[in-house]
Amino acid sequence: MRQSATSRVAIVFVHGIFGDAIGTWTHSNGSKLFDLVNAVPGIAGQADMLAFGFPSFMFRSGSFDIREAANRLHLRLDYHGVLNYPKIVFVAHSMGGLVVLRELLAHDDVRSRVPVVVFFATPQEGANITLIAQHILPNSALAQMTPADHNELLQTLSDDWNTIPNENRPRIRCAYEKLPTHGVMIVPWASATRFCEQAPPPIAADHIGIVKADGAGHDTVAVVATALREYVFNRALEPRLETPDFRIEGDQSVLDLTDPTGRQRARLVNAGGSSLRFTLAETSDPKLYLWPDDTPKLLAANSTLNMHIALGIGARAKEYRFVIRTDELPERRVVVRVPDVAALEKQQLLLLRSVSREVDTLLSDPAQIQRLRRAPADDVEGPAAVIRAARNAVVRISPELPDSASWVLTAEVLHASNWPGLAARALTEAEKVSASTSQMPAVRRLAAETASLSGIANIFSTTPTPMLAADDVAGLSDRNFLVAASGIESTMQLASRMQQAPSLKAFGLSLQGDAQQAAGNVEAARQSFQTAAMIRPTPSVSRRLQRAGGLKPVVINPAPANPAITPAAGTMERTPQR
Repeated sequence: MRQSATSRVAIVFVHGIFGDAIGTWTHSNGSKLFDLVNAVPGIAGQADMLAFGFPSFMFRSGSFDIREAANRLHLRLDYHGVLNYPKIVFVAHSMGGLVVLRELLAHDDVRSRVPVVVFFATPQEGANITLIAQHILPNSALAQMTPADHNELLQTLSDDWNTIPNENRPRIRCAYEKLPTHGVMIVPWASATRFCEQAPPPIAADHIGIVKADGAGHDTVAVVATALREYVFNRALEPRLETPDFRIEGDQSVLDLTDPTGRQRARLVNAGGSSLRFTLAETSDPKLYLWPDDTPKLLAANSTLNMHIALGIGARAKEYRFVIRTDELPERRVVVRVPDVAALEKQQLLLLRSVSREVDTLLSDPAQIQRLRRAPADDVEGPAAVIRAARNAVVRISPELPDSASWVLTAEVLHASNWPGLAARALTEAEKVSASTSQMPAVRRLAAETASLSGIANIFSTTPTPMLAADDVAGLSDRNFLVAASGIESTMQLASRMQQAPSLKAFGLSLQGDAQQAAGNVEAARQSFQTAAMIRPTPSVSRRLQRAGGLKPVVINPAPANPAITPAAGTMERTPQR
């Protein structure tokens, strides 16, 4: 094994049945195929050479079959850090090619890093020698290399490989043996070339000698070197990242953000001839949202991807930063600059106003409100209808957003309306669409605030939901942006409509209290918060109630002072007169 700290290409040699990691590739004169390839001009020093081995014995037990060898291959690729190389090339002999195929079929992430594989005498349709040898040799892999017509493993490998779209499959280069081994052509031409591209060359050697090159001029070296030059060390195939919506300022790219709701496109263009794996990382502010949210992600050759950028409600910074990291190219440091913070906040308020109108329209529908009035207080459909209405408004304003992004922005809007319980449900929906959403720093910030204010500890199913420390919760703002967006009168109207439905009454009282607080009617707000807390207690309502004056006894049917009047459970009742 030869590895360097700077190489970005790993070439992994995989031997076949009865072989080993070194001897399979070594000529009687001591020449080793991986050393000869590494000395080829244009390739020398640009790749790390690794030889993989697994137990495969001729006359004793303990041999690995194809599945076991493939599992061990993946373990070793992971252990030795090979999975971190931007490009991986497999050079396989005989059964080793079937081991490689199984590895590539089982691991999409590995396959995406493999531009080409080179097969030498790989029995893609089975090997003739196994028809005899399986009856006399105790090697379990032999039975897996019988002719494909009666070989379920080879049929499955073939079917699974052919289901992968051509653009997502590595190129396959092959060579086949031309001489028999002990009188038998072990892997005939048809079997050795089934998956191969172009015209596979013959090698003037038998099955064992096909990968034992005697020097730099051997055809086996030429097969490997040609494949590497065409698919790995080919400048025309190198990826090239372009960002036409960014401008360059010194050593960083700058994007002027004029829309905080995700509508503004930022194009990532791969103008090169091979796919590019990129990651959006190191966001500087937990209110900065970046989509796609499932990076690292492949950007195909000569293709464009629209990146979406949004800000959390109430974000006031003038600059945000993140990094575009790739396997092939130097990372790009990006500055998202906000030329006019006030203009962006105005757009966010317009989004909230649209949400308010959408929910108001929902509750103005006689059939809808009648159904909601009849439903019990614990009905889940009422809150779900409000969440859907809010999302409809988000989608109408930002129709090009990915589905997970529209759910996240819906959660932002609901959270900014002091409805953390509804925001939590919207985040759950976002995770259902894209599990990676729950790993975004901005989403985790929102989830932590939402969970801490709603009391819902398990928002996500794929990852633990973060919670804020008590001091951090105390520092959160109680400002209701929906009130600021819609005005007190419209907000009070919406709050009144929500209170007509038992399942929405607590949310309506919460909104009403915020509107009353904004109007300066602190005692009325306190009463609204207290009633909301009695229906659906949450940390969010409780803290606003506390700040408005706290819990006070509810007085029912007050009467003049009388010794016969006694308090009970926070109420006052008149006793019968005698």
